[in-house]
Amino acid sequence: MALRGERCPRIVFRLLILYLCRSSLERALHCVQQFIALLPCFCATDDEQSKSRLQLFIWSLLIVRSQYGMLDNGARFHIIAHVIQETVNSGKSILATSMVGRDDSFDSSTYSKETGSIHNLIQKDRVASAVFDECKYVTMLESDRSRQLQDLRAKMSEISSLEIHNQKAFEDEIQSSLHTILASDDRRRAAFLLAHEEHQQNVNEKWMHMLRTLIDERGPWSANPFPNISVIHWKLDKTEDSWRRRLKLRRNYHFDKKICFPPSASPSNEASLTSSESKSSFVGHIPEQMKQFLLKSACRITDEGSSEPVESSTEPSGESDIPEDPSDCHSVEAVKSISDKMDIVQDRKDILEPSPETETSEVVMSLPCVLVTPKRKLAGQLAVMKDVLRFFGEFLVEGTVGSSVFKNLNASGNFERGDLKISEKGTSDNVEAENLHKEQLKNVKRHRRWSIGKIKAVLWTRYLLRYTAIEIFFSDSIAPVFMNFSSQKDAKQIGTLIVSTRNELLFQRGSNRDRNDLISFVDRRVALEMAETARERWRRRDITNFEYLMILNTLAGRSYNDLTQYPVFPWVLADYSSEFLDFNKSSTFRDLSKPVGALDSKRFEVFEDRYRNFCDPDIPSFYYGSHYSSMGIVLYYLLRLEPFTSLHRNLQGGKFDHADRLFQSIESTYSNCLSNTSDVKELVPEFYYMPEFLINSNSYHLGVKQDGEPINDVSLPPWAKGSPELFICKNREALESEYVSSNLHHWIDLVFGYKQRGKPAVEAGNVFYYLTYEGAVDLDSLDDELQRSAIVDQIANFGQTPIQIFRKRHPRRGPPIPIAHPLYFAPASISLTSVVSCITYPPSAVMFVGLLDSNIVIVNQGLTLSVKMWLTTQLHSGGNFTFSGSQDPFFGVGSDIISPRKIASPLAENVEFGAQCFATMQTLTENFLISCGNWENSFQVISLSDGRMVQSVRHHKDVVSCVAVTADGSILATGSHDTTVMVWVRVRVPEKRVRNLQTESIIAETPFHILCGHDDIITCLYVSVELDVVISGSKDGTCVFHTLREGRYVRSLLHPSRSALSKLVASRHGQIVLYSDGDLSLNLYSINGKHLASSESNGRLNCVELSACGEFLVCAGDQGQIVVRSMNTLDVVQRYNGVGKIITSLIVTPEECFLAGTKDGSLLVYSIENPQVRKGSVSLNQKTSVSFTG
Repeated sequence: MALRGERCPRIVFRLLILYLCRSSLERALHCVQQFIALLPCFCATDDEQSKSRLQLFIWSLLIVRSQYGMLDNGARFHIIAHVIQETVNSGKSILATSMVGRDDSFDSSTYSKETGSIHNLIQKDRVASAVFDECKYVTMLESDRSRQLQDLRAKMSEISSLEIHNQKAFEDEIQSSLHTILASDDRRRAAFLLAHEEHQQNVNEKWMHMLRTLIDERGPWSANPFPNISVIHWKLDKTEDSWRRRLKLRRNYHFDKKICFPPSASPSNEASLTSSESKSSFVGHIPEQMKQFLLKSACRITDEGSSEPVESSTEPSGESDIPEDPSDCHSVEAVKSISDKMDIVQDRKDILEPSPETETSEVVMSLPCVLVTPKRKLAGQLAVMKDVLRFFGEFLVEGTVGSSVFKNLNASGNFERGDLKISEKGTSDNVEAENLHKEQLKNVKRHRRWSIGKIKAVLWTRYLLRYTAIEIFFSDSIAPVFMNFSSQKDAKQIGTLIVSTRNELLFQRGSNRDRNDLISFVDRRVALEMAETARERWRRRDITNFEYLMILNTLAGRSYNDLTQYPVFPWVLADYSSEFLDFNKSSTFRDLSKPVGALDSKRFEVFEDRYRNFCDPDIPSFYYGSHYSSMGIVLYYLLRLEPFTSLHRNLQGGKFDHADRLFQSIESTYSNCLSNTSDVKELVPEFYYMPEFLINSNSYHLGVKQDGEPINDVSLPPWAKGSPELFICKNREALESEYVSSNLHHWIDLVFGYKQRGKPAVEAGNVFYYLTYEGAVDLDSLDDELQRSAIVDQIANFGQTPIQIFRKRHPRRGPPIPIAHPLYFAPASISLTSVVSCITYPPSAVMFVGLLDSNIVIVNQGLTLSVKMWLTTQLHSGGNFTFSGSQDPFFGVGSDIISPRKIASPLAENVEFGAQCFATMQTLTENFLISCGNWENSFQVISLSDGRMVQSVRHHKDVVSCVAVTADGSILATGSHDTTVMVWVRVRVPEKRVRNLQTESIIAETPFHILCGHDDIITCLYVSVELDVVISGSKDGTCVFHTLREGRYVRSLLHPSRSALSKLVASRHGQIVLYSDGDLSLNLYSINGKHLASSESNGRLNCVELSACGEFLVCAGDQGQIVVRSMNTLDVVQRYNGVGKIITSLIVTPEECFLAGTKDGSLLVYSIENPQVRKGSVSLNQKTSVSFTG
């Protein structure tokens, strides 16, 4: 209030004077009236300051009156006088008290009487004091206003800055949101483009599959129906069996005929024309509109498809050779060239069809990687989803995979479309290189997809001696996938994630799957544990030498996908000049305790001298400058087999190496390994299972040696008798021989064990150039790119020592135990040990005998099912044989598990009833019998636990004549009188089945494949997941091969006498035996269609079966004998006499016993009798714990 009382009069006084001087008369009068009303309040205070201010105010009014009183015709004078009078009247008390000490210094003559009276009230000193106070107040007020103004300006500046900051933050948020939206849209568009490209890729595949089905030798539009003399070119099929053998060949639709001629020559136009004219009839088989549709669709799929050629097609570089007018086609080659353009480099067998679940599946993790295959390295992104792995290829990698590759991948971002960008410089060289890369990329399948549920192992492994890669192994014979990542951390992280995702997918809550099927990520620790487990199994002879070596190669990082570290196998034979091999002589074999470089003592002296005298401060001493395994060695051996032919030519600058340096002779190659100081190479696995790599089956022009001899097939040792198959057979026999079994541990010590490094390696003469060893150099620490590149090239091209698995001396293999393999060691020890007569009443011929889960399944001619117990030798825990008495049989037939009962519907009148009409199928919860031949064209699923029919499937258009089931029970194939083969998938069986439920299904209601190609009734079948093959035989003597996963036609065989095929068996080793009742002959073929041997059966055979090991063929028939033959040659190994009864059915048990059903309804048991062996550890049929080999 004090402040208000001090400031208010001062302000009001000033405002009043301002109004009296400047405003209009009316406003001045109005202001005066308001002022007079407030005047008593202003004069109520009698302090000295108020007194002085009042006198100053009166003095100011007097001056204003004198100066402005004459305005408005003197009216303003009266108003001012009135204000003065009112002020004096209101302030009399104040003015009266201030009269003391009055100073009469004013000149009274200049004032009127009234003025003089007022003047008497004013003191000079008080006015001066008031003026001084006013000036001081004004100064203070200016200072205060200036400070307030500065504060206000500072606040305004702060507010302005905050507004600018908020505005910038808002703009940034808008930009960020917009960027996020645009990035999300870009990803969405990129994902759509990738999905579209992948879909187009799959459509292309299906289209070409359909096109080839129509025009191949079994198709309705074939120009050269089977049988014909057309030349077909083949290449290696990457399908692997459980032993990791790649046994099969597949058609090569991209064969380059120029390789068949000398570089300076080319096929004459006449020859080409003649070849074309021989097939020109093809054009006439296709209507004109259909030809146009085929030719147009081969390029653009359909009229509704993209107007641009599909990027993922395999169109070769250069101008398209699709004729404008389809009538200009002169041969099937024209359409095949179209199929070449649309064919994908690798078949659909390693990917799955897109599904709604898959398309919307969430990406759990995505990392840049390089997909490594023998033919190329493709950089891209690997995405792990909840049910699939997806790979999106972006660009091809030339040379080794350096860090710059991953920089480019990281820069491109996840899931972006992999179009190669043209360099910013825009030079013509860059553009040409870009066009070249784009053409190369067209020949590559860029999008891959694998089911996570099919994964059986993920191995953390090396690439260029660094643990930055993983290799993924699949079930169902799908080829493994090798991927390299930017770092060890990435490789291990994504490998662990894949394993956990797979386990979560397959073993969800409530799953009835076997928990033993859970897998672990195979890092170095787990790999060592698996190696130790395999070692013990090998010592017990549960696995073969070949299996064990392949397991060690896999665990040591050797891969078919990476030519720089291809699997390595030893030379085991040293005799390549004799007419016959004697496996009882140690000189026949190579010394496995020494490396190849030390086999010849004189040459080894040269190496020793080098080791002792070598002196380099940066390079450790070494014996051998070359290695026993490298990319060059692999391509040297597999020169004649695609894709290694093309890889060899690429390595040699687009041509074959000099003829004298090519692989031309087994004997000379081994001799060179003993004498040449730069040649210490070992072998590749193909030497022990694949004869095709020794034959120039594609007629390549490999050159002419200096002595004028042309190079063709590989020259074989005399004991091979000119047969590549016999060479492979003998080589494999040598590998599994007792000498090698007793000494193989020495070679393992050298390559995978404790003699690989350190002092033991020096003592064994087993030291190689230092860059072949892991850890010899830290590539990540090298800053010099040129030095790093040189070292990487050295590692990639000149060999890599395998991962060291064993640190201690490897134990020797245990002795052979004949009882575990009587057919191999002692076939004569098997004899007829028991006869079970009259299994059913009334007696009827036993038409089928099966063995499933220690249960004997028997079906007789009257369709009566009987299930009995199979009694085997008692086993202790751990799988050891024990024998209770020397005179008792060790195998026999027990009591009925279910009582005999009638099954199935009545048979069709025209069906040939036999064992081919039945098959057994095992599931996790129950076993089933599959039967066919029913009159309603169906096949039936019968439970072996109670004998009731669970399911009846009718899809064929005629009687189902034969059935076959895969070894794992997952796939069923049926053949019919309608000449088709249908492939069926087993569906998951509920853990607890409701017995009165009539709608339950064991087999899918619709077939997975419908295979065509036969012209007559299907009589026999074989189906194998392991070999990825369906083989069918028919009444017209033809045998047709299809792939199981894709249903693609592969090849056909024709019985030599064109007799109807009665029996068909195939071994896991890729050998096929056909039997015909027409000529009573057995014919042996390889899985690649080569006829190997034939033999007369000397009587009608009702049964043709294989031993569990696949090495022996067991036959029986009308003569009442059981004859065991070698599966390699069909030679008779042993004959077993029966009881004079016709044998109508047969099964070979895992223990190599024979269960034979006879025409009168009896069951004969052939088994070992009184074996004179000690009690020992003989594990039979143990499930392998090493997942790489099944």
